[in-house]
Amino acid sequence: MTLLCQVSYKKEKAAYLLEKKIRERIDRQGSYSTLIVFCIGTDRCTGDSLGPLVGTYLSQGIGMNVQVWGTLKNPVHALNLRTALQNLQQLRSPLVIAVDACLGQKNDIGDIQLVDGPLKPGMGVKKVLPEVGHFHIKGIVNESGFLETMMLQNTRLFTVMQMSEVISQALKNALS
Repeated sequence: MTLLCQVSYKKEKAAYLLEKKIRERIDRQGSYSTLIVFCIGTDRCTGDSLGPLVGTYLSQGIGMNVQVWGTLKNPVHALNLRTALQNLQQLRSPLVIAVDACLGQKNDIGDIQLVDGPLKPGMGVKKVLPEVGHFHIKGIVNESGFLETMMLQNTRLFTVMQMSEVISQALKNALS
């Protein structure tokens, strides 16, 4: 996996920088039948709500040529991820962009990473789940290293909301 971009949501042109790198990565993909933004997480845990928030924002105004999987209303999370992936396998040559929250270093909280290669969901809380995506976007919502589940539960909603707005704006612009 290769880190394509890392930017703080607080940076003035964060959405633009992320959008530009997303476009570049899509252009390198080649042909695909449909584009899916696969947003992972749950609204039952503040830190893990990044994906469903991005999915909800995207579903309110994304073009017809893009499918959004995972919203606040219909989240994709650890309990239904395998079923969602089975449904994904029924599609002919989709391009999948995965979106999820993650834990990281204290200095990186608030950073958004665009990474080439599949996302490994659940790693921050030591869950073993199947990989998803051709490339992915991760938002570092809190610090890792100690009581990860508690850290996700105690993440500031404001940070997650701000990050989800930047990510969804970058995706909307890149995919339009």
